[in-house]
Amino acid sequence: MKKKKVASSVLPKLVLLPLLLGLLSGCATYLEERRADQLLAEGNTEAALVMLSQLAKSDPTGYRLKHLQVRDGYLRDQLQKARRSAAERKTSAAEEGYRTILRFDPQNEPALAGLAALERDAREAQTMAQANQSLKNGDTAGAMRSLSAVLAENSSQPEAQRLVQGIELERNRGLTADPALSEALKKPVTLELRDVGIQTVLEILSRTSNVNFVLDKDVKTDIKTTIFAKNTSVEDALNLVLRTSQLSKKILNESTLLIYADTEEKKKRYEDLVMRTFYLKNADPKRMQEMVKTLIAPKSMYVDDRFKMMVVRDNLDVIAAIERLVATYDIADPEVLLEVEILEVNSNGLLNLGIQYPDRITASVFGRAGQPGQLTVNELRNLNRNSFELFLPDPLLALNLKQTSTDAKTLANPRIRVTNRQKAKVLIGDKVPVITTTTNQTSSASMESVNYLDVGLKLEVVPEIHVNSEVTIAIDLEVSNVVKEVRSTTGLLAYQIGTRNASTMLRLRDGETQVLAGLLKDEQNNNSAGIPGLGTVPGVGRLFSNQTSTNGRSEIVLLITPRIVRSMPTPPAHVVEFPSGTADSASVRPMRLTPAGQYSGSDAQLTQPAAPPSEQPSAGAALSAPPSQSGTVQGAK
Repeated sequence: MKKKKVASSVLPKLVLLPLLLGLLSGCATYLEERRADQLLAEGNTEAALVMLSQLAKSDPTGYRLKHLQVRDGYLRDQLQKARRSAAERKTSAAEEGYRTILRFDPQNEPALAGLAALERDAREAQTMAQANQSLKNGDTAGAMRSLSAVLAENSSQPEAQRLVQGIELERNRGLTADPALSEALKKPVTLELRDVGIQTVLEILSRTSNVNFVLDKDVKTDIKTTIFAKNTSVEDALNLVLRTSQLSKKILNESTLLIYADTEEKKKRYEDLVMRTFYLKNADPKRMQEMVKTLIAPKSMYVDDRFKMMVVRDNLDVIAAIERLVATYDIADPEVLLEVEILEVNSNGLLNLGIQYPDRITASVFGRAGQPGQLTVNELRNLNRNSFELFLPDPLLALNLKQTSTDAKTLANPRIRVTNRQKAKVLIGDKVPVITTTTNQTSSASMESVNYLDVGLKLEVVPEIHVNSEVTIAIDLEVSNVVKEVRSTTGLLAYQIGTRNASTMLRLRDGETQVLAGLLKDEQNNNSAGIPGLGTVPGVGRLFSNQTSTNGRSEIVLLITPRIVRSMPTPPAHVVEFPSGTADSASVRPMRLTPAGQYSGSDAQLTQPAAPPSEQPSAGAALSAPPSQSGTVQGAK
């Protein structure tokens, strides 16, 4: 009996214990949530997230969603701040922001990418510093290696791109331009050599200017030349000697020149060619290509209409000549603003004066039926005055005293901007529909089509702007109107169009106004209606008639004023006229010698008498030729 009582007393306690533990746990969770909310309100989001994370682990159903919402919002704000700091070059703040994000979301891809970008920027900054230091030290190759490493990792790095472009530009200038010759080749020298071998001449010039000459194996050293040149530069003398000896040179460096035979085979071997791309702004690439081929004939050329691009491959002299041609031809088309005033002055008058009499008087016969014209035979026999009815118009007479006058003025004032030698059109009016019916002979089916006629004022102008600021204008003016409608037997509607045309060409100065007038249209109609015989009696005829007179006058006046917006550009004098070489080769550097010098080559001897003793050179270095030759050379001190 006692055991049963003990069991019955313990059982309720065992049931209440889990309930009490659950209530205590719920109270603790509620207090933690309240604490997390308080931290959020205080701005301590990180501590709140720690508590919400613990709550989400203990009760995923109740707190996981809230934890994710708070975390995502916080991480979003931190990501924006970190990116802003990275953009402002605040590396420490940006790195701290990204690492804060990763503490709460280790797999956050934007934060991982941001940290990787910061590390890359740090490496780029270090590599860029090395590249700049290499450039300062003159180590272009080392700088290019550093810059290539940067661009391999980040191809859009602007500073690296700028430095690479600068290095390539300087390198390209050095490769495409001839090396600068020594100043010794510019100093004046006096040469008096007769029938001297080309090798001896080169030795003399080499000793005078300290310039080395390298001769191709096929250069004939037995070529004889004669030159008398006073106070000319070594370079000019050398050019003349080589040209008349059918030789050519290539500058290797400032003090070394390669001499080779001036043949196509040797040119292909030694002559450096340059690839030059011209981006045309205004000229047509095809026409530019035709002009260059006709005047200069470069070795290779290609044009692309899509980019308005022309690519040329040839030596520097030819490229320089093409540059002058492009500067001359690739100019913007001139434009002109045409101020046009078009006036249509209409004057119409109407005079209606006289007495208007009735056109007719009618009489009808009535029978008993009351219908006019219906009579029996007996009624016809018994006709009397009551059988007739006389009908007179109402009013019987009308006195017309009417005169009207109408003046109308239509003004159109278009302003048209048009490019040189291009057509501009102006239409002020309507499009009148004209319906055409086409019948199929096989199926007898008909089909209607609608065409439109331009009716109104139509103006077409084509200007041509000249260098002296004058404008030639081709004008085509047409004024049309619908006179009347014409309907065919099949019911189709057509129109009778009245038109006035004027075509002319005139030349005006900039701002000059020209008036085109005299397009007149006069109409006059006189109508008379009256009593026959009496209406035409002189003097009193107007008492028995009505006179109607109408007149109309229309005049078209055109005023046109050209105002040049962009005049015909005139290239500079050095572009309009420049040396272009010989018939064999194009060049903008003509062969010149000082006026006192005379030259003769192996195929064109120019003799010069011996100078008086007082004019013989007495200063400078004098080099004698071999015994079979004679000559002197005098250089500047």
